[in-house]
Amino acid sequence: METFGEKIRRLRKAKKMTQAELAESCGVDFTYISKIENGKGVRPPSEETLRKIALFLETDAEELLLLAKKVPQNFQDTIVDDKLAVDFLRVFPKLNDAQRKKVQKIIDDTEDKF
Repeated sequence: METFGEKIRRLRKAKKMTQAELAESCGVDFTYISKIENGKGVRPPSEETLRKIALFLETDAEELLLLAKKVPQNFQDTIVDDKLAVDFLRVFPKLNDAQRKKVQKIIDDTEDKF
């Protein structure tokens, strides 16, 4: 599976952007982008900065946030405000493969309707 830094590098190169160009667009130092891409033990950017990076790289912000091991604020809000979401997260790790496939089918079927 692609790491957070690898994904940033791949998307940036696909856009033919330099690290300096991406950094300037997002308001960070280019050395920070370099460290992210090379997995040099830096903390992942804030959600705000990650969303800027996603915007400039034309990719899904939530996917980048999760790759950076951050929980998007809208997910946090759902977890706090929705008892069903909390119950689901409590039970999900205990599901077997067949049950997980059923959940995935429900998700896929629901996403197709939007």
